Amino acid sequence: MRGTRLLQAAIVAAAVAIPTAAQAKPDTATCIGTTTLGPPSNYSSTARGSVVVATWDFTGVSDLCLADGTVVEATMTGELRLTTRDDGTGRVAVRYSLAIPDGSLEGTVHTRFSPTSFDAKVRAFAGRGVLAGMSGSGTTVMTSPNTFNNTMVYRYR
Repeated sequence: MRGTRLLQAAIVAAAVAIPTAAQAKPDTATCIGTTTLGPPSNYSSTARGSVVVATWDFTGVSDLCLADGTVVEATMTGELRLTTRDDGTGRVAVRYSLAIPDGSLEGTVHTRFSPTSFDAKVRAFAGRGVLAGMSGSGTTVMTSPNTFNNTMVYRYR
């Protein structure tokens, strides 16, 4: 009886240790990278009392992690809307597209800031081409006026 239980335990342990297809190719990955933006274009600004709203288009480059674990540099284009108040608080709303030769990925960034904080939430969705089925979410931190460090968790389907 004792020998049978040991044999059963050994079989269960061996079965747990055998990798499955799902374990061999995870459907999520954490990607830590950098985004660098070029000079703005199509800049416009309006003041409404103590609120200033500025919009502009941008281009740049951003690290992008593919499902196979490769990190590539994607071309980034987008539009930014910055709303600031006299007290130093505000919001940033960004709509962007990342492109590589065989695919693209759309996304948004929603940021709230104050003189002492910067909270940015990033979403990626609508992958096309080799990025079809890819989406993700994460955060970004400004490291200079045109450079950001990103931490994204991408999902691949």
